[in-house]
Amino acid sequence: MRMLTKSLITLILLMGVWTQVYAANKQIPVKDFFKNPGYSQLQLSPDGKYLAALIDVLDRRNLMVMETADLSKFEVLTGFKKQDIASFFWANNKRLVFTMDTSNGMEALSIFTVERGEKKPKIVKLLGAEPTTRGVVTASIVSTLPDDPEHIIVSYNRRYIKAPDLYKVAVDSKWNGRKKRNHSMKLIAENPGNVEGWIVDHDGDVRGAISVDELTGKFLYKDKGAKEFKTLATYNIFDEHIIPLGFAFDNQKMYVGSNIGRDRFAIFEYDPQSAKLGKMIFEHDEVDVTGLMMSRHKKKIIGVAYNADYPERVYFDAKEKQFNDSLVKIFKGKKVNIVSQTDDEKIKVIIAHDDNDPGSYFLYDGVKNKLSFLAKVMDWIDPNQLSKMKPFRFKSRDGLTMRGYLTVPKGSDGKNLPLIINPHGGPFGVRDSWGYNPEVQFLANRGYAVAQVNFRGSGGYGREFEQAGYGGKWGAEMQHDITDTVKYLVDQGIANPDRVCIYGASYGGYATMAGLTFTPELYKCGINNVGVTDVGLLFDTLPKHWENGRKALEHRVGDPKDAKLMERMSPLAHVKNIKAPVFIIHGRRDIRVKMKHADLLKAELDELGKPYEWLVKNKEGHGFRKVENKVEMYEKVEKFLKQHL
Repeated sequence: MRMLTKSLITLILLMGVWTQVYAANKQIPVKDFFKNPGYSQLQLSPDGKYLAALIDVLDRRNLMVMETADLSKFEVLTGFKKQDIASFFWANNKRLVFTMDTSNGMEALSIFTVERGEKKPKIVKLLGAEPTTRGVVTASIVSTLPDDPEHIIVSYNRRYIKAPDLYKVAVDSKWNGRKKRNHSMKLIAENPGNVEGWIVDHDGDVRGAISVDELTGKFLYKDKGAKEFKTLATYNIFDEHIIPLGFAFDNQKMYVGSNIGRDRFAIFEYDPQSAKLGKMIFEHDEVDVTGLMMSRHKKKIIGVAYNADYPERVYFDAKEKQFNDSLVKIFKGKKVNIVSQTDDEKIKVIIAHDDNDPGSYFLYDGVKNKLSFLAKVMDWIDPNQLSKMKPFRFKSRDGLTMRGYLTVPKGSDGKNLPLIINPHGGPFGVRDSWGYNPEVQFLANRGYAVAQVNFRGSGGYGREFEQAGYGGKWGAEMQHDITDTVKYLVDQGIANPDRVCIYGASYGGYATMAGLTFTPELYKCGINNVGVTDVGLLFDTLPKHWENGRKALEHRVGDPKDAKLMERMSPLAHVKNIKAPVFIIHGRRDIRVKMKHADLLKAELDELGKPYEWLVKNKEGHGFRKVENKVEMYEKVEKFLKQHL
């Protein structure tokens, strides 16, 4: 691989230092919103002497390491020109592990390593992944094994596509492309075919698993050193149950999320020996709580994290709370998170961010009690030119509380605005959240109000609210929630009823087409990004490695054998109702929502003479990933909206 020269990297980095100042309400270039961050995922080495980051090099995310004591001393470890690095971590003080999808959108994630301090950094593949005739082979990190710097634990499905096994892999080993294996791979848990998730303790021993057979789930457990699992709980996956979150540092007691006897998940202590819930650690009166903050150095829980109207953290440890409170005072109005720290937790990387600021990184030295600036995530973005995102809530037509977020153009009076309703993907168990969103900010910068609503079926608000979207609710009650959001914003005087567009991706693309076909009088245009158009086809083309979840999907969406239900829910069967122009966006390598959804829609629109625009990329999958394709897409979105809204 030809590496980028250090002088070129220096030039690129220096080019990113300037900050453009815009006049009030001046349009910001499309690329400024959608190019890769200048710096992201900053991570300290375990000893704190080095700081690694993903940097933007010629529109690709590559890996760089700097000396913490002198950031001007850096080395660029990768020079990828076709793909982005997805994520990385320090395996030890010298070697970094990173993941990357080289399949152009087919979600085949391979694992690589690279060492700092070499004259010519050598990239080594640890585990290979690729699309095959059996399905997509992919790998994921299960444990970084911080107490074992020479190994990691990975989930890998090459043996059986539908059910990944667990392996311990040496980080100084390499992949044999001909034999399709790594000689150091040690199978530590063979999947019997129904295990969806594994639980390892702090020593890296496999101690638990969650299995699912159709709609029956089991929580499996084994004592330290035991060979066989025993069943601690059997349940219907849609009934009350527990979610294992991890072991306490004694590797005996566990922490779990549970909604047993309640609607929303709270965090509890759990004793595997008695299989009973212990003390409740934290609950919230509106949202699920499953986020634990643990200190490896202190060997205890220090707090919890949850997502209500805003992302929140609650600290139990007095010193951690005092430290967080001091940061909140320094960064007034910002959300502040610790994103990395040394093994002794004395040196920390902190990010301060909010809804119109992608964020800035800071280094805290606990020995010197010193806080210093590191880098801005996107230093070309001026937060003063962007818009605030504000939570809203109202009652749906059948009395459910709808929660969402509204972003209006900077400097507007917030009244009688052109509106883009932006339903999220998923849809089940997923929700929109408060924070910097480049797509939302781009649309607001172009003069549109943007509404994101967590319609029924969305996650995080308890079992009852999510399951209110189950069983044939696509295009019906779930769509009514989106319709009711538009009407609520019109009634509030915020949205102009004659200037409303619907725009979403994945399930949001489905909701776009459902809006255009089932409530055609409501919308002036629609943008369908990788959206489902034929619900029955969604089941027919389910990826092979998702097959174990088929029965659960049928329960949530509806019975695919019910032809009338599939027709009623599918926008493709109702294209004749469309009155507004639609923009169709898709990637031909999409394994989740196959290209056929877009092709069939296009054919129907052609036959009926309905207006549409079309953007398809051959080397993209479920959503565009490459910067050049994203920029092209949003430039065309901008023109489409300007013409039709």
